[in-house]
Amino acid sequence: MLFHKNILYIETKDLVAAGKTSENIRVAVHQKSKAIAACKLSELGASNYFKWDLMSNGWRECIEKTFGNPYDHISREPIMQMVVADAKAEEFYLSYRYDNKALPIKTVRKYTRAACWLNMLGGVQKNRQFIKKTMNLTIPEFYQHCGEIIKIEKANGKNDKYTGNEQLSGDFPATYQRLMARVSEYSEKGYPYLIDEMFGNKTAAKVIDEVSESLLLEMLCNQNQFDDYIICNQYNKWAKANDRKTISPQTVGNKRRDNEALIIMSREGNAALHGKYLRQVKGFRPTEPTLMWENDDNHLDLLFEDPNDTTAHRYYHKYKAIVVTDSFNDLVLGYAYAEDLTVDLVKAAYINAMYYLKSITGYWVLPYETKSDRWAVSQLQPFYEQMGNYFKTPVGSKNRGYIENFFGSSHWKNCLKIGANNYTGNNLSARTAGVNREALELHKKNRPLIGSSADLQVENFFNRLRTLEQSNGMSKQEQWLAAWQLLDIDKKKIISDEQFLLKFGIVHQPQGRSISITNRGCEPVINGIAYSFDLPAHLRLMDYVGMKVNVVYDPYDMSRVLLTNFDDVRILATDARLSSRALEDGGVDSRTYLNSILNEKRDNVNSITGAASQRQKVLINAGLTAEGILQSGMMDKSLKQAAERMIELPTVKPVSNNDDDWDLTPATYDINKAKLERK
Repeated sequence: MLFHKNILYIETKDLVAAGKTSENIRVAVHQKSKAIAACKLSELGASNYFKWDLMSNGWRECIEKTFGNPYDHISREPIMQMVVADAKAEEFYLSYRYDNKALPIKTVRKYTRAACWLNMLGGVQKNRQFIKKTMNLTIPEFYQHCGEIIKIEKANGKNDKYTGNEQLSGDFPATYQRLMARVSEYSEKGYPYLIDEMFGNKTAAKVIDEVSESLLLEMLCNQNQFDDYIICNQYNKWAKANDRKTISPQTVGNKRRDNEALIIMSREGNAALHGKYLRQVKGFRPTEPTLMWENDDNHLDLLFEDPNDTTAHRYYHKYKAIVVTDSFNDLVLGYAYAEDLTVDLVKAAYINAMYYLKSITGYWVLPYETKSDRWAVSQLQPFYEQMGNYFKTPVGSKNRGYIENFFGSSHWKNCLKIGANNYTGNNLSARTAGVNREALELHKKNRPLIGSSADLQVENFFNRLRTLEQSNGMSKQEQWLAAWQLLDIDKKKIISDEQFLLKFGIVHQPQGRSISITNRGCEPVINGIAYSFDLPAHLRLMDYVGMKVNVVYDPYDMSRVLLTNFDDVRILATDARLSSRALEDGGVDSRTYLNSILNEKRDNVNSITGAASQRQKVLINAGLTAEGILQSGMMDKSLKQAAERMIELPTVKPVSNNDDDWDLTPATYDINKAKLERK
């Protein structure tokens, strides 16, 4: 119904609710029947509206029988909008059981509708000012309108347009006093209060005080998950000893189901709470390659024989694999496997992913985001973060991405089963295991051996995951590459050799020390093998001789290393090129290389002498000499004068053969000179 510009209109849905069929209405409108005056209100849309004042008595009676006086109904509409559906109430009454029986659907609807009304009335009791301010009604007027609406609902046997086909029970009160008494009881006892005794509710309202309620809920929270009968028995022992009413197992079950959200975390754990009650972020797969990578561990369902194992476990060895996938289409980018999980195994899986991507794209490629479980996350988080955005997975979360579902997919299982007489199945019941356990045991002595045979089977398995044709006629690798080719170059996170070594390389630190660069370049001994690496030709080696650096290497490709102090020095050094000492062993290339070395030496010498010459010119222009500065202040003046006088003495002839006359030490110089003058 609609009151528009002082005119009351009846809507099509009101006529349908009053019992008129859509066909009746359509025919009347098409024939322009005088029984109803159809019109369209352009400002309100294209729906048909019917003027109440021009409607025939027969059509009016249908409306009044259903809604009462339409003018009163319009004024009460805001109240009806306040009576909102209560899904939890419906769930409670649907799950209620008595003597292993469920409530009839009609009864569930009556109780649910009553709970909706009581919820609204209870809210009004707590905030009466809301009615006065928003509806401009006094509290008595409000409850009078409520009583009228309730009477209409009960008389019609079904509810109005706001709550579908639910209905109030015949004993639901309509007067103010009885409504308030019902609201008070309901607020104290909750949903069970509305259930009639005929449905086995003799004890449903017995757990009413705070102590009893708390005790029962805490018993239900117990991590051992006792069943309803045990909890009922133990609770009743306490109730009898403390003058409380006893309860039935059905009451315990109702309380458990009604309060599951409150008790599930203590009863079943964080994962159960997260999986059922906490809001889940709905998402879709990444739309492009490399937007998100995931890694997780998987115990490969393949059994191998270890010939060195003399125990009963000899034929039951398994590999644990770390798998890295692109969530775009679950393409396996990298993997590493061993009998035990380690942090290094995770890093090896990502290095494998980098090499695989370079083999199919020609580039080292990084992801925009990585996701993992929480295994060894404190150690691995810096490693994950250097590749791209990384967000910790919440504890107990089972919906972080797509890799876990991929492990259970038919594609994964089919690739694992092909050519395998050692496939263990799904570890479920015999019917759903996916393998004949008897045949598996029969062929145990023919299982691949741990080592090269087992490695070959695992490598073939991962290759099939990448290249086996799917139902769409393409392999995952082909599908991924097709999408990769469509990416703009700026969307591809391509990195250099230097970046690769910084992120994925292994730091060589013998006894925790760095090593020095010499005029032979850098010559570390790694894992017992001596290597020699040359600095790039564009660098002047003499600038780096004696510098302490760390050697960062890639164990899969030792043709280059990164020499760095992890600060301002980063040099990509390559495998040293050796020149033959014998002339006959040389060739054009070796001569060219030798000439380049000789030219480098000549350039270095010229650079050194040129720099010295330039320094001397600068000092001459400034009137300085390095020698003068070095000698300044280092000789006594008196010693200098005595030395000068001694230089003059050889021109004086001796006057005596006495050795004392030739004492030319500075101390006797003046005495000897006086003797000469007297003679």
